Amino acid sequence: MIFLLTYWKRSMKTNRKLKQKKRVRRKEAHLMGFKLIINNQGQFITELSKYPLDKIHLHFKKENAGVIKALLRECNAKFDLLTEDLEKIASDVSYN
Repeated sequence: MIFLLTYWKRSMKTNRKLKQKKRVRRKEAHLMGFKLIINNQGQFITELSKYPLDKIHLHFKKENAGVIKALLRECNAKFDLLTEDLEKIASDVSYN
């Protein structure tokens, strides 16, 4: 019983230092995503998610940052064209 009380007292002490989250070096990053969604009302929705361009230099090596920015710009342009094509297809099908 004495051991349990001693252990309890030790665990109740608070650490005066602020606990900081340990930074984890990730192996992958979600840079861009495209979703084509249909809701319960039959409407099609396109959703584009992308990594913020202003954060690239903070999270990636300098030699990779330029390539990543270029790829994101190119993907963004292609996804815009894809969205326009999908809207055209959906309108053509719904009017026929």
